[in-house]
Amino acid sequence: MLLLVLMNQCTADSIEVVEYEYQGLFPEKLKITELVGVKLESNFATTEVNMNVKLNTTGRYYIKVLTNSGKVVSKEQVRGELGDNLFTVYTATLPKSSYRIELYLEDEKVGTTSINLL
Repeated sequence: MLLLVLMNQCTADSIEVVEYEYQGLFPEKLKITELVGVKLESNFATTEVNMNVKLNTTGRYYIKVLTNSGKVVSKEQVRGELGDNLFTVYTATLPKSSYRIELYLEDEKVGTTSINLL
């Protein structure tokens, strides 16, 4: 399993994104029908949440976590492969609140979702 370390930290808060290996059938909750997208297993989390990132091209992507006011609290670079990419997002270090998770290829946003930390 590939462990990715936070590259740019905008505040003392951070997330950790880890490649997620699933044994067995692909989780139904994480399936994406569009060509590109971001989907969380649940929009509510306490310490971690599984996430599918479906891509139409291989490359270097950035996962950003933003407050509702648009402040970036975390930015992480990941290697995205064509098709489904399963990750686990660890959120225990973030304050309980609502956040947006956005996926970028270079400077182009290719997907977004929201998460509520309990």
